[in-house]
Amino acid sequence: MLVISMRFNELRGKVKIGFSVDRNRYIIGKLDNVPGFSNEVFAVIKDKNEVTAIFQEGADLQVICGEKFFRIITFEARLPFELTGFLSYVSTLLANEDIPIFVISTYSTDHLLVREEHLDKAVKVLQKNGFVLTQGH
Repeated sequence: MLVISMRFNELRGKVKIGFSVDRNRYIIGKLDNVPGFSNEVFAVIKDKNEVTAIFQEGADLQVICGEKFFRIITFEARLPFELTGFLSYVSTLLANEDIPIFVISTYSTDHLLVREEHLDKAVKVLQKNGFVLTQGH
């Protein structure tokens, strides 16, 4: 199978990639165990050291420690596995404006967790650089 590498800058001028902002606030927390599937849980990542979960405020979970007041920006495009530079481009845009992010990639797309205090600025930076807000904020 031939795999062709693609840089995001090659795709950028050809396609408008929408993004949405989830209206819920989330916590990135370390848990004792993996909770059952729930609409309140956005993601669970387990590595050899810990279980990390992203979940809505108010979820009934046994949290050891956590960081609060995050909002999730989801890029609404099916990004090809051969694509390089997308997260680098987006993270550089936001880093240049002193906006810290926490990134989660799924099979189909990427998600940014941005502290609520930086959300308005992050949305403006993305819009200024050609991304389209499709819902939320």
